[in-house]
Amino acid sequence: MATTYNIIRPASHDEWLEQRKLGIGSSEVGTILGVNPWETPYQLWRRKTRIDAPKQENDAMRWGHLLESAIAQYFEQETGHTIIKASAGDWLAVDKQREFLRVSPDRTYWLDEGRGHNNKGIVECKSTSIKVDADNIPPHWFCQLMYQLGVMGYSEGHLAWLTLTNRQFGCLKVQFDKDFYQFMTDRLERFWNDNLIGGKEPEIVTIDDAVLKFTRSTVGKVIEATDDIMTDINEIKMLKPQLDALTAQKKELEERIKLAMLDAEGICLPGTREDNPKLVV
Repeated sequence: MATTYNIIRPASHDEWLEQRKLGIGSSEVGTILGVNPWETPYQLWRRKTRIDAPKQENDAMRWGHLLESAIAQYFEQETGHTIIKASAGDWLAVDKQREFLRVSPDRTYWLDEGRGHNNKGIVECKSTSIKVDADNIPPHWFCQLMYQLGVMGYSEGHLAWLTLTNRQFGCLKVQFDKDFYQFMTDRLERFWNDNLIGGKEPEIVTIDDAVLKFTRSTVGKVIEATDDIMTDINEIKMLKPQLDALTAQKKELEERIKLAMLDAEGICLPGTREDNPKLVV
C-alpha cells in the first residue's frame, strides 16, 4: 500500500530544524487549537513569521530529548512492543498533498509480530515534573499524537511519560480518530493559509499577547469602559480593603515567628527537637 507521506532525513540537526519551519509541527498543533497552556496562537504566529526569535533550546528541552531513549526502552518492557530502531533521530514525515503538515514522531513501533507499513504505531515520549493522570491527559499531548497518526496513516499510538519528581512511568494507548483529525487539519489549514501565508494576526487572548503587541501606551488614548470592565473595576475596589488587611496580618505573623526564632536556623514540630527534628520552618 502506497503511503500518503514522504520521509525527509536531513543531514544535520540544524537542517532538521529548518525543515520543521516549512510547515506546522506536531508540537505546535495544541497551540493552534488553543489547548497549550504554555503558548497562544498569537505567540506562535509571531515566532513563525519571525517577528520574534525562535525558541532557544533550554536545559528542560535537552533533558527531554535525552530521556526519549530511556522512556522508549521502558515502553518496550511495559507493553511488549518492539521499537523500530530506524525511528530514532531527526527525521520528518511530510504529507504529500499538504506539505505544511509535518511530523517528527519520537519513535515508531511494531504492533505485533508482522512487519509492514500498516503494522506500525507511534509512541510519543514525555518527561514532565507535573502529575499526569491517564484519565486526564494534557490535551496538547493528545493532539500532538493524533496529528502524527493522521499524517502517517497509522491506527494506533501511545503516549508514554516519565514523571521526574517521583520517577513514575505512565502509558496510554490512543486509537486514531478520523473525525477529530479532520477537525484538527481544517483548523491547521486555516491557520497556515490565513495567518502564516496571508499574514492575518491571530486574536489576542492573554495579557502576555497584549504586552507583546503593544510595547507602550498610546499618548492621549482613552477607551470607554464596557459594563464588564466596570464590573471588574468595582470588584477590585471591593477586594482592596480585604487585601490590605490580609497583608497587614501576614506581616504581623511573620514578625512574631522571627522574634521567636531569634538566632535559630529553623523551627521543628513539638517533641522532635532531640532525636529527629521535623522542621516546619
